[in-house]
Amino acid sequence: MPRTDLTRLLSPRTIAVVGANEKLGMSNNAVLPMLEAGRAVHLVNPTRDVLYGRPALPSLAAAGEPVDAVLSLVNAERSIEVVAEAAGLGCGGVVVAAAGFVEMGDDGAALQQRLREAAGAMPIVGPNCSGFKNVPLGVNLFTGGRLDPPAGGVAVVSQSGFLVRSALAAADQRRLGVSIAVSSGNEAVCDLSDYVEVLTEDHQTTVICLVVETIRRPASFFAAVARAHGAGKPVLALKLGRSDRARRIMASHTGAIADESWVYDLAFEEHGVVGAGDVDELLDAAQFLAQIPAGRRRPMERIGIITTSGGVAALATDLAEAEGVDLPALEELGPWVRERVPGDTVNPLDLTGFVMSRPDVMGELFARYAAAVDALVLAWWLGEGDEGWSRTLLEPFATAAQQAEVPFVVSPIEATSIGAWADAWRDRGLVFTRGIRSACRAARAAHSFVVASPRRPPPPDPPRASVPPFLVPSPAGPMVAFADAMRLLEEVGIPVAPHVVLDGDRDDGPEIDALGEQLVVKLADVPHRTELGAVAIGVERPDVAAAVRRMRSIARDHGVSTAVAVQPVVRGTGEAFAGLHGRTALGPVVLLGMGGVLVEVAGRVRGRLLPIDDDAATALVDEVAGPDVWASMRGQQAWDTGPLRAVVLGVAELWERHGAWLGSIDVNPLIITSTGTVAVDALVLGDMPVKGTAR
Repeated sequence: MPRTDLTRLLSPRTIAVVGANEKLGMSNNAVLPMLEAGRAVHLVNPTRDVLYGRPALPSLAAAGEPVDAVLSLVNAERSIEVVAEAAGLGCGGVVVAAAGFVEMGDDGAALQQRLREAAGAMPIVGPNCSGFKNVPLGVNLFTGGRLDPPAGGVAVVSQSGFLVRSALAAADQRRLGVSIAVSSGNEAVCDLSDYVEVLTEDHQTTVICLVVETIRRPASFFAAVARAHGAGKPVLALKLGRSDRARRIMASHTGAIADESWVYDLAFEEHGVVGAGDVDELLDAAQFLAQIPAGRRRPMERIGIITTSGGVAALATDLAEAEGVDLPALEELGPWVRERVPGDTVNPLDLTGFVMSRPDVMGELFARYAAAVDALVLAWWLGEGDEGWSRTLLEPFATAAQQAEVPFVVSPIEATSIGAWADAWRDRGLVFTRGIRSACRAARAAHSFVVASPRRPPPPDPPRASVPPFLVPSPAGPMVAFADAMRLLEEVGIPVAPHVVLDGDRDDGPEIDALGEQLVVKLADVPHRTELGAVAIGVERPDVAAAVRRMRSIARDHGVSTAVAVQPVVRGTGEAFAGLHGRTALGPVVLLGMGGVLVEVAGRVRGRLLPIDDDAATALVDEVAGPDVWASMRGQQAWDTGPLRAVVLGVAELWERHGAWLGSIDVNPLIITSTGTVAVDALVLGDMPVKGTAR
């Protein structure tokens, strides 16, 4: 949708509710708040003359003007008629609350297609949604319950209608102002990309929160995120469906098919989207970022915490460590602090009651800490009844905040509600969070946003091509024969182990003599051959023929190809694996990980979305096998990362050359030797139908 059209819908001047009815809870949730606030609303219901004490209209046309925003509360079939009427009248858009569309299977999908066709170029929110709120404008086309958050800068877009309400409730607990909240539902017309676009242009919005089930247009979405980032507006996202069971529930409930959560994590990190694990973490980060002006945001690697209790200081230390937040020792402040505050530690610092009676000392102390850290957190009370005695610390803290370059954060140790009285102190430069854990993870999220450098959006998949001649059927799907797979690796500069493939009835040959005395004999054109017991390692040269015949016997027993590969035993200092998934929901991904025994030791598998350049390949290799990794694994010999980088770039080049038919690549094992890397095996699968039967 053009952004101007969606802006008209989300920031309407005129509003209509079709299917309004005082006996319908959804109608009351939407209509009553607007009527109570004095908003003019056209109430449309052909079966009623009066609604909510006001004249009812028989149709949208009876409103006498093209309405900017229409809320449809009628059933799925009737909603299509409402959308068609609104489009014909030139209305700004329709919120379709009804369920019964694509989430209900083929029949529902057909209804949703009819809805899309009826809309034409007109924006649609939903269907199967709770609508939206524009809080600054007093627009409440939201059916999910009576919620009245204050106006502010945080926008929420959720593909789950219920979680819009949860996010708004969490915002209320944090005294967090909201600009626009949208339940996007099935996204028949407008999707997350469109909402991020329009919120980037919205002058009220400063932070964008998303609750994501699936991203339907990755390239458009990440392009919109890049524009938001460039405008200084953080995009925060809670990804749903992180487990197999959760994905099944989502598919049955909303019709959205969630993909691998790690791909989303990877994509979010690469494109500067700050991820969250739950609604509280999402709103913690939003609360923090919304309170810090864009010009004062900075990396937050060093956090200082000041308390008035030794127990609170100890607990704050535990919580910071659990959230992965660094509390530097601040030894440079030690001598000065110890002269004025008794105790053993400087960060966190227990002020003690003695110091609290010395506002002059507190002011200087706050200033010195602010010069040594990236954010200063004061653990203090913020409940509704705490205003009077909280002033003792807040007054010098706020005074020091006016002169500081870093955020001054006030937070109770526990996750309690923040009193309304705190708003006045926020105007004096203080930042409030809901608990020390909240403060820590919010600072971490703010750091992620500030240091992020969003990469360019992924390209669309290449067009499909004709089936290559070397793609043959297999139990795992269309695969590239072993010899052809090794040739493909060689063509992009990935060294491969010498090999001989014996076809037909041959069980030996003179070319095998050049491979050495210790050999590997395995079925060649079979995926996952180890599961069949079809790999023999350390075969002596005189025993090759017998080993080949044994492999062929296994092949015949399982009805697979009888081609056999013979290779030398390749020894090295370690094993790795590289691969590619070409058809994830967010585009092709190149993978790299440690193999062999180091899988258990390091547990490192990392990836990057394609395309990938040399710098990104270097960063990927460093995450898997860089100096920091080896420093944590005593007794292990570090690898030369240059050859691994070449493998990553080679795998990426295979996608560039063959993405039209390529599905996945698994180069495993990749032996690390003193001179580089050697690919011993590769499973290359296609992503297109191949005639014939699996052998």
